[in-house]
Amino acid sequence: MTWSVRWLACAAALWCVPLALRGQTPADTAKPYPLPPLTVSVTRTELPLTKVPLSVHTVDRAQISRAKPTWGLDEALANVPGVFVANRYNFSQDQRISIRGFGARSAFAVRGIKILVDGIPQTLPDGQGQLTNLELGEVDRIEVLRGSSSALFGNASGGVISIWTSPQEIERVREDARFVAGQFSARSGRTWNKWQTTTGVRVGGGSASLTVSRLDYEGERDHSAADQRVLNARLRLPLADGWSLALVTDLGDNPRADNPGALTRAELVANRDQAPALNLARNAGKAVTQIQSGATLRRATANGGEAALTVFGLGRNLKNPITTAYIDLDRIDYGARASITYPAPLGALAHRLTAGIDFQRLRDDRKNFAYTPSDSAKPDTVRALDQLEHVTEIGPFVQSALELSPRTTITAGLRYDWVKFGVQDHLVFATPTDTNPDDSGARLMRALSGSFGVAVNPSSTVTLYANVGSSFETPTTTELANSPSGEGGFNTGLKPQQAWNYEVGARGSAGRRFGYTLAVFQADVRDALIPYEIAAPRFYYRNAGSTRHRGMELSADLAVTSGVSLNAAWTYSDYRYRRYTFTDTSPHVLDGRALPGIPKHWLNLVARLQPATFRGAWGEVQQMYSSGYLVSDTGSTTTAPWWATNVRVGWDGKGGSVRLGPFLGINNAFNHRYVSSVVINAARGRFYEPAPGRNFYLGLSVGAGR
Repeated sequence: MTWSVRWLACAAALWCVPLALRGQTPADTAKPYPLPPLTVSVTRTELPLTKVPLSVHTVDRAQISRAKPTWGLDEALANVPGVFVANRYNFSQDQRISIRGFGARSAFAVRGIKILVDGIPQTLPDGQGQLTNLELGEVDRIEVLRGSSSALFGNASGGVISIWTSPQEIERVREDARFVAGQFSARSGRTWNKWQTTTGVRVGGGSASLTVSRLDYEGERDHSAADQRVLNARLRLPLADGWSLALVTDLGDNPRADNPGALTRAELVANRDQAPALNLARNAGKAVTQIQSGATLRRATANGGEAALTVFGLGRNLKNPITTAYIDLDRIDYGARASITYPAPLGALAHRLTAGIDFQRLRDDRKNFAYTPSDSAKPDTVRALDQLEHVTEIGPFVQSALELSPRTTITAGLRYDWVKFGVQDHLVFATPTDTNPDDSGARLMRALSGSFGVAVNPSSTVTLYANVGSSFETPTTTELANSPSGEGGFNTGLKPQQAWNYEVGARGSAGRRFGYTLAVFQADVRDALIPYEIAAPRFYYRNAGSTRHRGMELSADLAVTSGVSLNAAWTYSDYRYRRYTFTDTSPHVLDGRALPGIPKHWLNLVARLQPATFRGAWGEVQQMYSSGYLVSDTGSTTTAPWWATNVRVGWDGKGGSVRLGPFLGINNAFNHRYVSSVVINAARGRFYEPAPGRNFYLGLSVGAGR
């Protein structure tokens, strides 16, 4: 790192410090920690946060996308304790998102976490989630529920991420556009750019909006390019007598997402930008098109009750060449969600009762092909796998919130989930030299989930809470279909994992300058789903006997002085196998061993400065730290601890009637070499997915109308 570049990074971080100390108007100060009566919807009923006995964190639009690349959720959720998002910088595999350790095992997509966008499930009934349709730049807020959520949402162990794109109030017509372009380190010289436009119009008493975006990403590593195109349409209409209607349509078209693969330690040291030879030879990656639509009809009653009905459907086509096979998948998913909340006083005690049912059905037409001997990147016409997979989930639930006093609220929930997996084997034949039997079959997985919690308000600025709840997580169809025997059908030996979750916590504020959250938790998991790899990149799964997730989460927001604010989020994680024994080439007893893939300490700090003398100018520095962690169940190899610094500066103002927001960002400003994600239990030591070095980007936001 040259001295000139280092001083540029430091200057960009510190240029506004002396200006900030010269004073600022109250309107420019950092927003204090949200105080009552903030309400959240991720609990499936609109409750004030002071009465919610769960760990819930809300992230606003500025924290999500202000002067950020908006590549993925790691940017938006870095300041949420308990959440660890490992960015692979690989758009073919998605980010590895975990909440309290649940979801960390994911080889691709999202596991163990329920994801919603404007109330529409992005998680399939088998527990697998994807964000192909999401444009992060248009997101208005994100609500994150950490901990047991199966009593509310069913098949999810770790929690819920509820994403909302509610637009700002539109009087007539509003236009917003954003363009960002950047370059990776001089070592690679590759570039990327992203543009986004949103048009909003007033429609009667409601509004309509259309967002279009495209990301053209070359990536720092070889064979890591991506082309992502997203279209999001929204229509929100108030109807008569408390009724309202919301319509959404989301289209994601990703014609290219190369897969650079993971590296061995020797490859990482020799050239961290390289891709394995077989990934290049197979042209590993994916091309996917997905469209999803949904409608939500709501009725709010005069006594504070609400009824809602949501229907939705999704179609997805995936072409996915990996190093061992060419996967061709056609998916149809549809479902409905209905709930009603109404006041049901118990004598003189205020009481709200919520009841509802979720229904979702998935149909996957899955085909795997080998590669032709003459062309290592061309799929053969001979099918290695051909099967039709169905998953049906039905989940009725009930939830009660009882106010024992103005300061004490207890909530309880109960849900029964019925999840049926079915497979029809279309590859059945017999010859004198080869026999392929019919592997059709079905699996039924059922669970009764409950939760109980209490929230106490000793004062108007403090909430103390405790909860206990059960959760469960089924294997996904991909995990069930990847049988170590190589046969079709489902792996009959794989069971769902179940857990009991316990938590105590506090949140509140001290004056208008300081806000905090604190949570201590433990989850006792049975039959934990564990990935392992025989031949990259095909993963297989087995159940561990039991694991224990134990940890602490802390966040704090401090307005130091006028124009200077600090945010901190720290997670301590102690996740271990309690009982786990298996045999491959030799027996392994892993009792008491730490789970791989999750840092013991994760820290995110953000310092924001907004000088008054440069009206609208601002700067912020983000510092991240991760301790090292194991990369496999049985080995002693760990990643090195790492820290990285991101710097963002910008100006928000007007040129006539046009809103302007130029900004500059520097990621990994001090050019640290670190591994941002790993492939857990990878074959042949291919564990490491390196982060880019120092990279710069420039952007401009433009808006007009109201």
